[in-house]
Amino acid sequence: MRRDYDQIRKQLAYNIRVLRGQKGLSQEALAFGAELDRTYISQVERCVGNPSLLVLCKIAAVLNVDINELFVEATLDARQ
Repeated sequence: MRRDYDQIRKQLAYNIRVLRGQKGLSQEALAFGAELDRTYISQVERCVGNPSLLVLCKIAAVLNVDINELFVEATLDARQ
């Protein structure tokens, strides 16, 4: 169970970082749009923070993606 959870967190972090980059947003711009602190976005992208569902909804809205896209495994697999 722990391994699955860690993989999900890594996937989420990677996907947020990639999607943010594709949209041309800095961590600060994403944080501002989601009404979060930039350091929190950094923590999420480094698997240090554990975002709530509300936070994930805010991030997805700023990235203009469905929340499900934050968890798609193909994005991480393509990196390898």
